[in-house]
Amino acid sequence: MYSEDLPLLCCPISREPLEVSSVTQTDDDGEILEGELVSVGSGHSYQITTGIPRFVIVQSYNETWDYKWKEIDRGKGLNYKIVDKSDPAYAMHDIFDRNSHHGVAFDHARGKLVLDIGCGIGQYSWRIVKEFSPKKIVSFDLTSGVDIFRQIMLERFPDYKSKILMVQGSVFQMPFPAESFDYVFSLGVLMHTGDTREAIRQAAKVVKPDGELNIWVYAAAPVHIDVREAGRKVDHTLLSFLPYQAYYAWVMFQVNLFRRLPHRFSVRIIRWFSSDLWYFVSKIPILRILARIIFSSVMHPDRDYRFINNYDGWCNTWADTWTEQELFSVLREQNIVILGISDWRTGLWGKKLIGFYP
Repeated sequence: MYSEDLPLLCCPISREPLEVSSVTQTDDDGEILEGELVSVGSGHSYQITTGIPRFVIVQSYNETWDYKWKEIDRGKGLNYKIVDKSDPAYAMHDIFDRNSHHGVAFDHARGKLVLDIGCGIGQYSWRIVKEFSPKKIVSFDLTSGVDIFRQIMLERFPDYKSKILMVQGSVFQMPFPAESFDYVFSLGVLMHTGDTREAIRQAAKVVKPDGELNIWVYAAAPVHIDVREAGRKVDHTLLSFLPYQAYYAWVMFQVNLFRRLPHRFSVRIIRWFSSDLWYFVSKIPILRILARIIFSSVMHPDRDYRFINNYDGWCNTWADTWTEQELFSVLREQNIVILGISDWRTGLWGKKLIGFYP
């Protein structure tokens, strides 16, 4: 972090301003690489290591995320494939462009102060900086993804270093003053927190009046029960009750199994189902339906990409799905007025308008 970044932060416990109490190492451009922050008044202290302010109070959070970044990705930047239009991953996992609302939403980040909640290894922060030129983006994550992101940034796009402040901490104790960001976004993260609606509340609280919030979480599939009007065409796949319920029960059995098995066993199983052999079997026309039922692997030619996404899908402790109706009340409570709903549910983009709702 740079000294000019200090006003962007506050103590997550006392909400008081912070000051730099010590600096033990700086970069050639003045960036503070190693040091300590202290809250003015309460005296709570927080470390700066490798240029990243750290506000993780409890270390025993979702350990699968650290395994995902440290042991599977290891600086390869596998998730950057999903923002590369030439890569097959883009068609499968294009969260960014599907929630750009045809580019209009993210255009509001130009020249503004932006917060990326759950940045992981930073592929969306990078897109924002590269294409929309914010004044500054704060890339915020609970996990060691911030360390991998910093490694990738220094290796691939070091010219952006002064534009990106990486911060480690929890969405439930964010080290930012209330109503301090012009644009806040979080794509595919908040449903992994264990309290999605509270995470959305906290995200909305750091949005300035007239600022914007753009979020996407996993969507619950709606099932149409009464479809009688002329001209309506509805996919009734989910209404084939017995096959659907049997497959759903099997998938949930697998998910619960991987969550309960010792981690090392889950890793071995998922690694095998991410192998080139299983990928080959899953592409054989006569076998692919059966293979998908046995283990529905991500169908991407890169084995590491298959592994990290299969692991992410089967080993996450929390991965709840939601409907727009369940989330509207939370956004209304926080004075967020909906500007758009993305075509890949559930993506909600809104503006904080104090006094809009009666």
